[in-house]
Amino acid sequence: MEIALFALLIAIWAALVTPSVVRSRREKAVATRSPARSSETMRAAQHRARVLARRKFALISLAGLAVGTLVIAILTGSWPILALSLVVDVALAAYVAILLQVKQRKTPGRNRYGEGRGQPTG
Repeated sequence: MEIALFALLIAIWAALVTPSVVRSRREKAVATRSPARSSETMRAAQHRARVLARRKFALISLAGLAVGTLVIAILTGSWPILALSLVVDVALAAYVAILLQVKQRKTPGRNRYGEGRGQPTG
């Protein structure tokens, strides 16, 4: 039981630390680029990087929580924790579906089947 809780704490710690390390590396990389970009383009790129980092953090956190609750439910044999694990799994699936919808809307000229718009089908 203690090993499972320790593993869960390590997973949560990794989920919290990894995005900050990635963010700091990304900021250093952005700072070393040439200053030829306009400030508006730079702000948009930084905003997009922050949004992607938040989405990644949320996805990793939900995935870690799903795995952690499942492991704890299996090790303890607790039905309430198993029910919680299922709720977290549904939340993870819903978040992935939302991310896929956002990605689909951002992709110009494609419909949901991956076909280009305005092209003849015959």
